[in-house]
Amino acid sequence: MSGSAVAKRYAKALFEVALEKNLLDQVEKDLQLIAETFSSTPELIEWLNHPATDTAKKKEFFSSVFTQVTELVKNLLFLLADRHRENIVAEISAEYKHLANEAKGMAEAIVTTAFPMTEEDKKELVETFQPIVGKTLQIKEVVDSDILGGVIVQVGDRLYDGSLRTKLTRFQERLKGTRIG
Repeated sequence: MSGSAVAKRYAKALFEVALEKNLLDQVEKDLQLIAETFSSTPELIEWLNHPATDTAKKKEFFSSVFTQVTELVKNLLFLLADRHRENIVAEISAEYKHLANEAKGMAEAIVTTAFPMTEEDKKELVETFQPIVGKTLQIKEVVDSDILGGVIVQVGDRLYDGSLRTKLTRFQERLKGTRIG
């Protein structure tokens, strides 16, 4: 079974228990903290994945470092340690966030622009796309000067590409197809 399929199963199980215990937001924050800690500390991942690292030591480490996380998330970490799957924490976190957002009627919009957006730009974007998506949008801004101008909005698996770069590419393709003569 692929890592993402396994991560989805763990995330779904965790989501169901968190929903039942009314801990959706806290569990999401805990998972994000752990995922960020893992991604910012490559030595930690190396140590966790090393065959000589004992499962008991991993659990002891998790208990001492992640003292502020809920018991639910701590138990997940222990289970992942038992099954040598600590490397899928980021995937579990992302999938859990998706499930929690769905439950709350929210969606994350990844907005790519050539320049940083103003608060007014963000407000206008939310007002434009919320009716299309039918959910409350949370904006995650990405600045990429390669798009030249315009905006690319990704909500889930939907992509709205209004970048200048794409428009120029389409125009170039149309010009190639036009015969002069």
